Amino acid sequence: MNNVVIVGRLTKDPELRYITGSGTAVATFTLAINRDYKNKDGSTTTDFIPVEIMGKPAEFVANYITKGRLVGVQGSIRVDRYETPDGEKKTFTKVSGRSIQALESKNKATKNEEAPESPTEFAAIDDDDVPF
Repeated sequence: MNNVVIVGRLTKDPELRYITGSGTAVATFTLAINRDYKNKDGSTTTDFIPVEIMGKPAEFVANYITKGRLVGVQGSIRVDRYETPDGEKKTFTKVSGRSIQALESKNKATKNEEAPESPTEFAAIDDDDVPF
């Protein structure tokens, strides 16, 4: 079984292209995902995972998902093997996505600072101040 679910933030806006002949949409993007442990110096390592998604989900990604958005992707691991013109054999590992879900609103992803908290206490109002 080859099944993976990853959650991370887009490092840049997705790139959309269409396959020649079939016209199938293909979106590619990279997710930044923090590892769940800290190094000896207290820092966290971030992995950058390339993702490719096809069809209607690709068009959704291109139209509604932008840099910085937190998303969940469900799919499979895919390893592409190729040979360079020099004869060197290379491999490229990526997630081949089947579905994607935005996990926060667009507005929250674009804000750099925390939104001010709404007041939680209510001030007492004198009955004489009520207009009805």
